[in-house]
Amino acid sequence: MYKYYRKSEKREKSKKDVLNLNYAPAAVVCEDRKFHAKVRKHIASALLIAGMLFLLTGCGHVTEEMKAGKENGIALMENGDYEGAVAEFDSLIDQTKHVSSFEIDVLKYRGEAEFMLGDYGAAAYTYDTLVKVDKPRAEYYYLGAVSLANSGDAEGAENRLESGTKADEKHAAAGYAEAMEALGAAYMTAGDETKADEIYQTLVEEGFSSTEVYNRWMMAAMKKGDYEEALQHGEAGLALSDDRAKKEIAFNQAVCYEYLGQYEKALELFRSYEEQYGQDEKADHEIAFLVTR
Repeated sequence: MYKYYRKSEKREKSKKDVLNLNYAPAAVVCEDRKFHAKVRKHIASALLIAGMLFLLTGCGHVTEEMKAGKENGIALMENGDYEGAVAEFDSLIDQTKHVSSFEIDVLKYRGEAEFMLGDYGAAAYTYDTLVKVDKPRAEYYYLGAVSLANSGDAEGAENRLESGTKADEKHAAAGYAEAMEALGAAYMTAGDETKADEIYQTLVEEGFSSTEVYNRWMMAAMKKGDYEEALQHGEAGLALSDDRAKKEIAFNQAVCYEYLGQYEKALELFRSYEEQYGQDEKADHEIAFLVTR
């Protein structure tokens, strides 16, 4: 019965690097369990409020052994053994005879484990499955969009994002901003800085400003060769109380001035960067170059 859950092809452990924010964009974002936990909690809350934890069949077929297996899979995830967690969750799905809240929960954990493993195509498949066997929740579409964006499929990610926004017209569901950021990064990797620029501008206009968004917007401008615009985005990001990407913005500011030919200013900023954040191989390289100018 559960063949539509399963992937016939063998999983590939395509572990990708996290986005190098120092002006080397790639389509990888949200490599963080907190994001998935937040979305999973939001979905569970929605089910409780609606009184729908048993909306399909209930959990009468779930044995104590299966419950223990689920807890073991979660423990494996907590310990960083995502491959083992996926195998555990797959085993549980093989044992099920019909869809219930238990299987829905297992699928959510499996999608998270697949994502953290770096198997983004498999994660996207799992979130597509959740749309079919649970209901078309915006959160599932957004998680699918993040997964596809990380796999490099910008078009597929945009399609999932659009499906999510149809179910979430106010963009209030968990995962919207993360999906937009991931899509922007995917377009950056694909060389479409214009689309990336539009996405980051939309996020800021909709009130989803963050240092990560401004840094990515800054990098999109740098890729276009518009260093003055990039510096404007950087200044806006540094003005925020959010510190998460200020280090990257500071580095990229110095890079912008270097490309603008303002070598003394660039040298000053690289030295300031190392004073604040510690010695950095890339910054050392730039400083060594700039002192000869």
